[in-house]
Amino acid sequence: MENVVETVRFKLNEGTDVQSFLSDAEGTTAYVKGSAGFQYRSLSLNEETLEWLDVIYWDSMANAKAASNHFMSNESAQKMVSHIDEASLVMATDFVKMSICSSSL
Repeated sequence: MENVVETVRFKLNEGTDVQSFLSDAEGTTAYVKGSAGFQYRSLSLNEETLEWLDVIYWDSMANAKAASNHFMSNESAQKMVSHIDEASLVMATDFVKMSICSSSL
């Protein structure tokens, strides 16, 4: 099995309260962690462009696709996504060809 990285790049809807968004994003943790093949997730913000990047590592393409396909059926996911400007959304799922981690992770 090859590891897979799912990236979701987006901006928030104008006027969105960032703390509300982060709270709703945190609400998706149980779904993501409970999905088969989950390995790691991070959510970051480019403060210059106000573009967010949600990165999730999976153990296989099949597990990544399955989690993604069912994500919107989760009530917490619906809350998180309600803050996102759909026109800005760019999603990709790619095979990891090289990775390196700090021993402190």
